[in-house]
This record gives sequence, C-alpha cells and structure tokens, in this order.
Amino acid sequence: MRRPLGDVCLDIASFARERKHEFLSYILRLAAAEAYKSTAEEDAFELPMVRKFAARELIAGIWDWDISNDRNHLDAGAAHFFGVDPERAARGMPNVNYFNAIHPDDIARLQAAVASSMRLGGIFECEYRLIRNDRIHWVLARGSCTLDRHGRPVRLPGALIDITHDKNMN
Repeated sequence: MRRPLGDVCLDIASFARERKHEFLSYILRLAAAEAYKSTAEEDAFELPMVRKFAARELIAGIWDWDISNDRNHLDAGAAHFFGVDPERAARGMPNVNYFNAIHPDDIARLQAAVASSMRLGGIFECEYRLIRNDRIHWVLARGSCTLDRHGRPVRLPGALIDITHDKNMN
C-alpha cells in the first residue's frame, strides 16, 4: 500500500495540531505542499510492516527542542517513552535529561545524527532503542533543524515513531 508523501505529511500535521504543536504542524503542511508539487514514484511513502497503520497510530510522541536555550519540550507520549514526568517534559528540560532512556550503544550514533542536522540544517532522522521498564523499544526520530540567518541551529521539532513491531518482525 503506497500513499503519497503529501498525504502522510498532512496526517502527521493534523496529529501535531491536535496536540497544540502549531510550529510542527506548520512545517509538516509546508512539507506536504512541496511533496504534492512532484508526483514522482520516489515521493510515495510505504510503511514496511505486515499490518499497515495510520500515521496517527504510529506516532509515539512529539518534541520541540529550543536549541538556543537547551529546553526540549515533549508531549505526554514522548515523555512516557523517555520515562520522564510529562508535566516537566511539557515545560521543557535540558536535552541531556532524556539520555538515560537511550540504549548506551545508540547514543553516539544519535548524537552524530543530531550534530549533522544541526550543522547543515534540515532533516534529522535516526533509529534508536529506548529502554523502558526493562524492555527495549525501537523508535524512529524524525524532525527538521532550523538554522538562524548566521547558520546557527535554533530549533529542532520532530516526532517519535514507534517501530518496535517492525524491528521484531525481522
């Protein structure tokens, strides 16, 4: 089942808006508009799972990292995955406060992906494991880093997608 990338972006944008993440919703609507400009086959998005899920079912949580002030704001779903208090996460905490939940073998790769996105701006994407209640959960973190006019990273909002099911199928 292939869906146009623009449709997927709009589904996630609606999900973000429902959770009061207006900036992320705006970015996703822009991405949808860009995706609709092209009808090439590579713009189709295929979920690599036996059971196909709606985009809304896949999103485990949303974050918005204010890099300039090192305050990462997470919604309740993302806070749950990282094992932190949802109210504290909503108010924002330094990004390092979320590292305790990340599998130690994945931290360097995650930091490299973040550094690359912050250096160049644009898409950030990384698969990594989170340890919660002595269980491993796989997530795909995807966002977009905004640079200021001097090329310094200022913001990195994004979404966590639970891919544990997919990883367990392999």
